[in-house]
Amino acid sequence: MEFVFLQSFILALALGALVGLEREYARYKKRGHDYAGIRTFPLISLFGALAAYFGKVISIWILIVAMILISILIIIAYFANVQKSRIYHGATSEVAGFITFFVGVLCFYNEFTFAAFITIVMTILLYARSRLHHFAEHIQKKELGDTLKFAVVAFIILPFLPDKSYGPYEIFNPYTTWLMVVFISAISFVGYIAMKWLGEKGVTLAGILGGLVSSTAVTTSFAQRSKKEPQIYQALVLGVILADGIMFIRILFVLFFLNTDLYTKVLLPFLALIILTALFSYFLWKKASKVKGKVHLTSPFTIVPALKFGLFFAFILAIVKIGHIFFANRGVYLVSLLSGFADVDAITISLSQLAKDQALLITARNGVIIAALTNVATKAGIAYVLGERKFGWTILSFFACLIIIGLLIIYFV
Repeated sequence: MEFVFLQSFILALALGALVGLEREYARYKKRGHDYAGIRTFPLISLFGALAAYFGKVISIWILIVAMILISILIIIAYFANVQKSRIYHGATSEVAGFITFFVGVLCFYNEFTFAAFITIVMTILLYARSRLHHFAEHIQKKELGDTLKFAVVAFIILPFLPDKSYGPYEIFNPYTTWLMVVFISAISFVGYIAMKWLGEKGVTLAGILGGLVSSTAVTTSFAQRSKKEPQIYQALVLGVILADGIMFIRILFVLFFLNTDLYTKVLLPFLALIILTALFSYFLWKKASKVKGKVHLTSPFTIVPALKFGLFFAFILAIVKIGHIFFANRGVYLVSLLSGFADVDAITISLSQLAKDQALLITARNGVIIAALTNVATKAGIAYVLGERKFGWTILSFFACLIIIGLLIIYFV
C-alpha cells in the first residue's frame, strides 16, 4: 500500500496516542478515572479513520453506524465506571474519546492541520485541568459578567455592524471602529487572564504582565507602593520600566496585524527604545532585591469603558483625517501629541488606517512615535508626583533619556 494512503492512519494513531498519553498520565497522578489510556485512545482514532474509509469505499452508512456504536460504547463505559466507583464524576474523558473518533475521521479525509489543531487544543485542556479549576474557583462575579459582555461585543454586535464609511470625508466606519474596540479589549483581556493564571511571581513579572493590560496602571500602582515600601524602590522601578517596554512591544504587535508597511517603518525606532529599556532593566535587575508583589488591577473590560474607547478612537481617526486635510503633517503630529496623554492605542490604530496611503507612511510613523513618547512622559509625571523621591527621580531620568532618543530618531532617521 502507498505511504500517502497509510499516512492518514499513521497520523490518526499518533494524534490518538497524544491524547491517550495525557489521560494515562492523569490516571497515574490520580487526576482521572479508569476509562481509557495510552492504548484505547489511539484505537478510537484508528476506528474513526477506518470507519471513514469503509464509509467512502462501501457505504456512508458504515460511518454512521460506527458513530452510533462508539457513542453507545462510551456511554456504557461511563455508567460502568460510575457504578464501579459509586462516585459521580465528570464525563471529560468520555467526551475526549468521542472527539478522538472524529479526529480519526478528519485524518482520513486529509484534514491533517485541523485534526492536529483539535487534538492539541483538547490535550491542553485536559492537561490544564487543575489550573482551569483553580482559575474558575477564584474568578469573581464581576469578572465573569465582564467576560460575557466581551463575548456579546465581539461575537454578537460586531458581525451586524455595516462595514461602510459615513460622514464628510468618510471619517466614520462603524465596523472598523467596533473592530478596534474588540481588538484592544482582547489584548487587555489576554494580559489580565495571564496575570490571574500565573499569580504573584514577583514585582518583575507583575510589571511585565501588567504592561499587557495597562502600563499606566502599573506606574500608578507602583508609585503609590513606593511611598509605603521605599526600601524596595529599585524593584518597583524595574516593574514600571518593564511595563513601559511591553507597551512598545504591544504597539508593534498591533501594527503588525493592522498595517505591515507602517510596522516596517516603526520597527527600527521602537527596537532601539526596546533595547535601551532592556539594558537599563538588566542593570536594575542586578541591584533589585527579590520581593513578592502584584498590581491590583480590575477586570480590563466593562461596557462603558469599551464604548468610551470606541468613541475616542472614532474621534481620533476623524481629527487625524481632518487635521491632515487642513494642516498637512503638522495636524497629524498635534493630534498624536495630545492623544498620547490619554491613550496610545487609539492613535496607533488611527494612524495605521491613515498610513494605508503610502504617501503618508513617514507622517504616520512619526505620529506613532510622538504618541508613544507623550505617553512615556505622562507616566514619568505620574511616577514623579505620586511616587517616593528616589523612585520618581529614577523613572523620570530614564524616561527623559527615552524621549530624547525618540525625538532624535524622528529628526535624523
